[in-house]
Amino acid sequence: MSDISLSASVSVTNIIALTDQLLEVALLARASDLHIEPQCQSTQVRMRVDGLMQLMTSPFEKLPSAIADAIVVRLKLLCDMDIGESRRPQDGSFQWQLNDQHVDIRCSSLVGHWGEKLVLRLQWQQQNIDLSKQGLSPEQLAIVRMQLSKPQGLILVTGPTGSGKTMFLYSCLKQIQSPYLNIVSAEDPVEVALGDVHQVAVNDVIDLSYSQILRALLRQDPDVIMLGELRDFDSADVALKAAQTGHLLLTSMHTSSLSEAIHRCHGLGVDMLALSYCLSLIINQRLVRRLCHHCKSPMTKLQLESFASKEWLDAAASYPLCFGPINPCLPVGCEGCQGGYTGRFGVFDLLVMDGSKRASVACRRVQELECGHGLRQQGLWRVFSGDTSVAEVNRVTW
Repeated sequence: MSDISLSASVSVTNIIALTDQLLEVALLARASDLHIEPQCQSTQVRMRVDGLMQLMTSPFEKLPSAIADAIVVRLKLLCDMDIGESRRPQDGSFQWQLNDQHVDIRCSSLVGHWGEKLVLRLQWQQQNIDLSKQGLSPEQLAIVRMQLSKPQGLILVTGPTGSGKTMFLYSCLKQIQSPYLNIVSAEDPVEVALGDVHQVAVNDVIDLSYSQILRALLRQDPDVIMLGELRDFDSADVALKAAQTGHLLLTSMHTSSLSEAIHRCHGLGVDMLALSYCLSLIINQRLVRRLCHHCKSPMTKLQLESFASKEWLDAAASYPLCFGPINPCLPVGCEGCQGGYTGRFGVFDLLVMDGSKRASVACRRVQELECGHGLRQQGLWRVFSGDTSVAEVNRVTW
């Protein structure tokens, strides 16, 4: 990969090569998003790696405005977007190939004070959507698999934006894929194409909403339905009726806790009594960065003593060694990682519904609901096993 001079007179051929180089750098860094951000006299390029934003490396951290404008035009052409329109937001997509692997790239444009900003979402077609690889403990994995084996009910995955809800839903669908099941989904957009799953994308251009897709899917003789997100009363109402009428329905909601999910359902106007009877499982999750196994360093005795808070000691006393022996480590950093971390995994809190919890859900008495060991405690368990750090758990659970 050779660098290209960033003079204002770069040819069309070099712009194409420079755009390819920019995408390659982002993909080799395992970036999930690429931001091309116009500023006063230049354009800044950043990428999101393992959930955190960082500047691109040279020569892309600051691009001359003329070069950046040409790259934006090139990307908009690839996305089949209108290159003559820079005032209105636009969306598009294209496929790109790197080393025999195909990448789906979604692009969003939005004009600001200094010009048009592009954000690209980079999605490998071969995603690790094995349910057993998401970060669940063996006990949690058994619970999720048992709930997925039921012929009907509602499984709700919660968490803030970027917490891995969509990939977790895909892993659930992958777990239950079978020639004997008709699995359908309504998504906005379709992020991972799954074989033997009929996936339908929301399309605002033709006024095709979640609720409209769901109503149509219910006439397609489904066994399992995935709804990308509960976002309004109409989609929530149709989803609830689907779960009540003999379907297994999986969906997600943008909330930060299990109790908040119950309140949010009420806020959407959902019939809470009906919800309490069809709800099978609520999952709350976060993504934490994984310590690089090449360079992580075990904590010294003195460092361990500095963490001896009551919370730390309580978590240590309850740790059932489900993630491995106790060996807490600290990030170091090497050429093969990002500041001591490489990749991410989930930490989870599960609430299994049963008769004793229905009244609490119906009346929103969330303080009565037992919420397992909790996100933070499971995060500390992953610290004990040397999979992540205290700083990382603090970052996503506080």
